[in-house]
Amino acid sequence: MSKARTISLVLVVLYTSITGCRAFSKRLPFCADSKNQNCPCAESTIPSCGPAQLSSSEPLLDCNYSNSNQVGSSPLDIDLTSLTPTDTIELTLQQTIEIALQNSRVMRDLGGTVLRSPQVSITRNDPALAFTDPRFGEEAALSEFDATFETSAYFENNDRRLNNRFFGNQGFFRQDLHNYSAAIRKRSATGGLMSVRNLTTYDSNNQLSNAIGASSFDQILESEVRQPLLQGAGTQFNRIAGPGARPGQINGVLIGRIRTDIAMTDFDRGVRDLVADVENAYWDLHFAYRDLEAKVDARDIARITAKKLENQTATQGTGDAAQAMEQYYRFESEVIDAINGRPLDGTKTNNGSAGGSFRGTGGLRVAERRLRLIIGLDINDGKIIRPMDDPTQAPILVDWEASAVEALEKREEIRRQRWVLKQRELELIANRNFLKPQLDLIGRYRFRGFGKDLLNYDDQLDAVSNMLDGEYQEWQAGVEYSLPVGFRKAHAAVRNSQLAIRRDAEILKEQERNILYGLSNSINEMKRAFDSMQLQEKRLVEIVRQLESLQARSESGQDPALDVLLDTHRRLLDARLRYHQTRIDYQLALRNVQFEKGTLLQYCGVNLTESASDAEAYTDAKTRAEGRGKAW
Repeated sequence: MSKARTISLVLVVLYTSITGCRAFSKRLPFCADSKNQNCPCAESTIPSCGPAQLSSSEPLLDCNYSNSNQVGSSPLDIDLTSLTPTDTIELTLQQTIEIALQNSRVMRDLGGTVLRSPQVSITRNDPALAFTDPRFGEEAALSEFDATFETSAYFENNDRRLNNRFFGNQGFFRQDLHNYSAAIRKRSATGGLMSVRNLTTYDSNNQLSNAIGASSFDQILESEVRQPLLQGAGTQFNRIAGPGARPGQINGVLIGRIRTDIAMTDFDRGVRDLVADVENAYWDLHFAYRDLEAKVDARDIARITAKKLENQTATQGTGDAAQAMEQYYRFESEVIDAINGRPLDGTKTNNGSAGGSFRGTGGLRVAERRLRLIIGLDINDGKIIRPMDDPTQAPILVDWEASAVEALEKREEIRRQRWVLKQRELELIANRNFLKPQLDLIGRYRFRGFGKDLLNYDDQLDAVSNMLDGEYQEWQAGVEYSLPVGFRKAHAAVRNSQLAIRRDAEILKEQERNILYGLSNSINEMKRAFDSMQLQEKRLVEIVRQLESLQARSESGQDPALDVLLDTHRRLLDARLRYHQTRIDYQLALRNVQFEKGTLLQYCGVNLTESASDAEAYTDAKTRAEGRGKAW
């Protein structure tokens, strides 16, 4: 190659290294009008599938996610004429909960969290995601103890001139060198590293002083053990922190399992909140029906009263008929609101109480769509859901001490925080291990073989046979010591773990106080709602008696005062609504007691279980449990 070509090649390499891809980049024009078809900005903002080589090979994944939700019929298709047996879907509360659990891959709520903050939404896959996390999951921690196989092959051709006539052939050295290696490494539970290696070297050179010719094989089989004695030693540390851990970076099997337990507790909490919101929406719809029925009855009574006054000649011109019609229009307006409702917050979790305090906003359409949303049915399908269960009226007594103990033991938030506190305690144990110096015991033993051939079955003078004869054996033993002066990072990690434990312990105390506060409120609310329900029932009975008395007087020819009659109609409507509200208040108060105790899922007949492990895992756990109490 000429000197000019060499210089040109060097200049091209330097230019490419300095400019990079900028020298070949394409400039895109700036587009002020995104509607211009020639403008790159006019493309759709929907992400494309990308090139074919980036398409997913998974059968369950597709770039174009199809919309599985059916648009259905218009919400305006539902009115009073739709409330017929053929157009209604009658559901009990238990059936509604079953439908919700079957349709909920995402744990829905009534606050729109899936739209506002989808990253915090709880799904069925969350525990499995925590378990299979390649960074912090149990499988990732266990993989550190898996055996590793390594192999390599390197080929060299050397051609040198040396200032030594005794090297090579009068100072000219030529060589073909091949290096082959294969090894298996395995980390033990005590932190030790065990390895077995096979090394094969082929050397062909022109060295004049070679003993067996130009080429030869060198065969080595060696085993090595490196065992930590201080830092990183012991099964406890390695199960908590894992091999290769650093201060503050703890990711052992036990920590991975706790992360999975935390994810499972979060999933339990998500299912609990889903069931609570299903019940909230169910009783909201139940009240919406009672609200509509009461207002329809009040409107019909007002219409009959107004028509009666219009037909009476004695009241013509007095304004009594107009006063009665005004009340009729008022009740008609309330009927419209009772059918359609307004998009206001209904009863949902954490709206005054953890389980949900009854709002009683009414609105049949809105309440029915809210129930469809939470249980996963089509928002509009031309039919309307009708609750079949009625709120209970039976008096129930709750034992405060037993309920408090149960709440502090079973409540999902408490169980989660205790797992977090347990994780902090394990991290402290692991970080204290880093206050020890690094002292490793190392042992190595080697068998060597040498020969003209690698394998030769005729004369047995090959390298493998020579190695198997055990003629050449070597060993090495030693220690390695390392001490970071001051242990600054280790002390910081220990102090950080201590502060984290203190913080999480204080949080646990405050959570327990809040749970006792919520349990106290729910038990008190249960008593209040029951007493109020009984009084509202008596009130309703007395108003009905008064109305019957007024009707009897009217039939006997003694028409009551119009103001008294119209006021009785209004009070009748208010009494009916208040009676149904207190019934649902009492029903939700009973439910909230179970919610605060952490027994809502059992109360609703919902059981969550973890999938069974391998039989060997149960056998190993039993053996370890039996051995914990033995002294060795």
